[in-house]
Amino acid sequence: MVAKNSKTVTLNYLNSKIKLFLLLTPLISFGQSDPRAYHHGVCIVNYLDNNNENKYYITWSSAHDNAWEHDIYQSIIHFNADGSYSHEVQCDLFVGGVDGTHEAQEPVNATINRENNYILSVWEDGMGPFAPNVKGRIHKPDGTIIKDNWMIAGGEGAQHSAYTSHLGNKFLIFYADEAPPATGGAVVKCKVIDDETGQETQTISLSPNNEDHWWPVAVSNKDNSLTLVIWGNDGYSVRGCLLHDNNGTIEPISVPQDFIINTQQYYYQVEWLENLSKFIIIARNGSYQDMTDESRVCIINTSGVVEHTATIDGGIIREAKMAVKWNESNQSYSVFYPSGLNHLVQVNINSNNDISTNKIENHPDLIGKEWLPTGTWGELASDLSKNNSFGDDYIILFATNDTTSNCVDLTPIHLNNNTLSTNELKFIKNEITVYSNSLNTYLYVKSKCKIKEIKIYNSVGEIIGFKKGKDLKKIDIKGTPKGVYFLDITYTQKGMSKTISKKVLIK
Repeated sequence: MVAKNSKTVTLNYLNSKIKLFLLLTPLISFGQSDPRAYHHGVCIVNYLDNNNENKYYITWSSAHDNAWEHDIYQSIIHFNADGSYSHEVQCDLFVGGVDGTHEAQEPVNATINRENNYILSVWEDGMGPFAPNVKGRIHKPDGTIIKDNWMIAGGEGAQHSAYTSHLGNKFLIFYADEAPPATGGAVVKCKVIDDETGQETQTISLSPNNEDHWWPVAVSNKDNSLTLVIWGNDGYSVRGCLLHDNNGTIEPISVPQDFIINTQQYYYQVEWLENLSKFIIIARNGSYQDMTDESRVCIINTSGVVEHTATIDGGIIREAKMAVKWNESNQSYSVFYPSGLNHLVQVNINSNNDISTNKIENHPDLIGKEWLPTGTWGELASDLSKNNSFGDDYIILFATNDTTSNCVDLTPIHLNNNTLSTNELKFIKNEITVYSNSLNTYLYVKSKCKIKEIKIYNSVGEIIGFKKGKDLKKIDIKGTPKGVYFLDITYTQKGMSKTISKKVLIK
């Protein structure tokens, strides 16, 4: 019997249909020495079942006895017509635990081959003389095992921090490898396997042996022709490259480069913006020693070229995945990520790379929901089958772990009144302009808004100038080298503080 969730959404679906987000985060109780001792990581895979119905496969790692090693669990849910959800599988033990031992350490991650609904789940194994190492399983949502619990990367040293993506007809498994010839720490590698049989076809080293590179995350575009993988390096930057399938061989099409500097491991994520044909990276500003409550946004095209960067208020929390929503009315995307104690940040971007932000805080559904650094997963509950069109309003759901069990619970967050309108985006675009004089000695900022401060960044995200207070509409650029620069302009609109980034070419 299907257990129906008791939390329902009291919205009139006759007049206003609903778009849904899933935003999942396992939370833990206070007082533990390391938050990963209870829960660590959660992942959602959206798929269509044999009846062409949307389902959501959810997997996470947990250890109720506070052990560092974890077990892996899974649930499957679907949404009902009234906006509630039902479990088809709930808190099912997936890997480990039956003999009193635990299998996983770092969080489980999963991706899907939508042609046959084969799911690849990977995790950091906590057992054996050479642990940790990377293991995986290819399976169907109904539990059918295609290839079971095999060693993907192991042996001398340590292999950890696995993340998956799907490219062409291959599964890609990214991980950090500390085995020789690595001399500076860990090397980011990619195992390439057939997406039906699990047979390994390639191993690719993506970072040099003499530096320390960890925590890869990746995303593919909708047709699985490109994958952008990013990772953190020992210089506190987010580095990455694009991969493609060249006649059956997975190859980088861009040299690994620093997309964002002055950040740290774990505090970054990447997403694909299908209707704009661009990737977006969001990373927390500042190193561990001087972490700020700001994030850097980086927009990358399909050639791996950085088109735009911006600094925004609201630092993304550790190990968080963004939720992405397309706004048909103004042809823009809204990207949501968790930030601070109990709020979300909404980043809006259009085809011209105009960026605006909205901080959603003190929301009734977010009060008391503290984001902790154990993994957060945001997912749009999109209608792949097109048989349940939801409309313009939407709900975000996020999951917290049950402090008395190894399960996760979903809680709805109503956000239908918090999206920036088309008029506000147009206002930001049209009312703030930046231009230089004919001699390229001054930049002028024209605005009807009250400008609070301006930060100037070079093309790799290094801050080279800062102005605050009065006289912010004229900026001296004499002696500044030629090139592309970005101005982050913080201003006041309708009593709210907002930031927009403008690209400037100094000739």
